[in-house]
Amino acid sequence: MIRTRALLAVAAVAAAAVALAAAVPAGAAKKTTSKPSIVIGSTNFEEQAIVSNIYGDVLSRAGFHVTVEPALGTRAIVVPAIEKGQIDLEPDYAASLLAFLHGGNPQKAGDNIATAIPADRKALAPYGVTVLNPSKALDTNVFAVTQATAKKYHLTTLSSLKPYASKMILGGPPECPTYAGCEVGLEKVYGLHFAGFKPLDEAGPLSVAALKDGEVQVVELFSSDGNVVANHFVALTDNKHLEGADYIVPVIRKSVDTPEVARLLNGIDAKLTTVAISKLNLDVTAKKEQPAAVAAAWLRSVGY
Repeated sequence: MIRTRALLAVAAVAAAAVALAAAVPAGAAKKTTSKPSIVIGSTNFEEQAIVSNIYGDVLSRAGFHVTVEPALGTRAIVVPAIEKGQIDLEPDYAASLLAFLHGGNPQKAGDNIATAIPADRKALAPYGVTVLNPSKALDTNVFAVTQATAKKYHLTTLSSLKPYASKMILGGPPECPTYAGCEVGLEKVYGLHFAGFKPLDEAGPLSVAALKDGEVQVVELFSSDGNVVANHFVALTDNKHLEGADYIVPVIRKSVDTPEVARLLNGIDAKLTTVAISKLNLDVTAKKEQPAAVAAAWLRSVGY
């Protein structure tokens, strides 16, 4: 039940790869200026389009020549593009990127951001690519309760659920009972045994409604898609690292990773929190605003 980020048909993926190669040829010479030209790419996932534009605005304001190419396709297009030098910078997710770099297999190092970043850097080094400091924005599976439930049982972490889980119904996508990152993991890692399970959708309206209406007391959602913030739910801290450490990270070619670029990107990532990106996602998905406009407005709000 790994979150699928904008899957495309095989033909569409191939077409996007061809278009990217034509638009930004591998090994294309950058402009000879005092500052490098930077091509920023992302998958066709709204959240990454927002972050790409945030990076682009910050670098442009500092005098860099920037081209933003959002919606290039899946990670299977974007990561090879940065490895080949077709793009220079892309926002990604520490644990999912590490798994991709190892053939799609989740890696133990991805469980914790302190180990995920060095592992990403090691895997990317042969391609002349590295990863900068992670943001504070986490996009992963979370288990949420209502504020009333959290207050009643003093819940803050998944571990704090243990004395009460046997009185609660867990909700989630149908595959949750057999998925290592859902009910199986909650039992194995946290010792949680629920009174029952209710099959719902994957972090969608059924899951939200079931938690609000009391049909379930715990439900699996996504940390940054806006449902937690919009409904004032409490996302319980995964204190034993059941889920991957999918914090948003800048992935960058070393050829453009100057001290100034690193300083600018690390500075803005320090301000990018899970709550912040959740609200930006809502602006795009619920209010139908454009990622570039949302990015620009947020930057103004944090003093850029």
